[in-house]
Amino acid sequence: MKTKIKKTVCILCAIVFVALALCSCGAKISKGARAADMAAYEDVRFDNAAPQGGAADYGYSKAQSVFDAETAEENADTKQAFTAGEGDYSAIADASSRKMIRDASLDIETEKYDDFIASLNKAITQAGGFVQFASESGDNYNYTSSRYQQMEIRVPAEKLDAFIGSVSSLATVTSKQISVKEITGEYINTQSRIKALETEYEALLKILEKASKVEDLISIQERLTNVNAELEKNKTALKTYDEQIAYSTVTMSVSEVERVTKTQNKTFGQELKSRLSDNLYNISQGARSFAIWFISSLPYILIFAVTAAAVAVAVFKIRKHRKTKAKKPSKQSGSEDETHN
Repeated sequence: MKTKIKKTVCILCAIVFVALALCSCGAKISKGARAADMAAYEDVRFDNAAPQGGAADYGYSKAQSVFDAETAEENADTKQAFTAGEGDYSAIADASSRKMIRDASLDIETEKYDDFIASLNKAITQAGGFVQFASESGDNYNYTSSRYQQMEIRVPAEKLDAFIGSVSSLATVTSKQISVKEITGEYINTQSRIKALETEYEALLKILEKASKVEDLISIQERLTNVNAELEKNKTALKTYDEQIAYSTVTMSVSEVERVTKTQNKTFGQELKSRLSDNLYNISQGARSFAIWFISSLPYILIFAVTAAAVAVAVFKIRKHRKTKAKKPSKQSGSEDETHN
């Protein structure tokens, strides 16, 4: 009897021992699987702190690792996305693939302000552009024309030169500047960051599906939020680049004048004639301005003259009255002296 009890106890102990061993192995396997998942994520993690210009610009601190046997194909696509950006820089050498921003600045003078603005709006519409900003100051109510308008116009980049030619035929362009900025490198960098961030986002989602601990879930969710914010930021930057490339910005200053500035090259005789003509014009304008000011100010001048005359008469009468009073005492004193004698 005692022998049977001992055998039963030994069998139970053996069963408990085997069960504990199996649980421990299962825990190690589960822990190892989670570690493998996190290691795989680290291999495709976007390195935000990496400086621009190197391989880290394209989004990965490591690109050689694999998730596991089930995700080997996805990791191959990830590695391909990492290396794709480097080859894209060949676009810089290809003139047709370069990303260029072309803008222009024009200073314009016109004697027919209203007609020019109307024609300008038609030219903008025909070019497929639009007015982004406009600010007008001054008026033509005064005796000199003084209206001025500052404008920002967006036109398709391929029609910029034709649009400037149309504007030049409508009025006198006294100053013209055209700037060209190449952003091919920045554009490719931004595209590569977007690809890398999208890949990291997908990797995080895969890890999130397998995560079981609360701290792991919180950590992955925080990283997902940061990656999504960075992804939206880069997409916005790329959209801005596309808009600047597709549409050129024309900054235009329009001045209403009575006499436009001559911009063509001149000989000595033409320059002398032009300067003499300008000086005579300035003298005539000065005399005209003075005459207009004087005639328009006559009511104020008359009021001032009448007031000044009234004050002068009053002062004269006061002085005369004081002199009269000063003479009367001297005559009275003289008559008293004669009576006494």
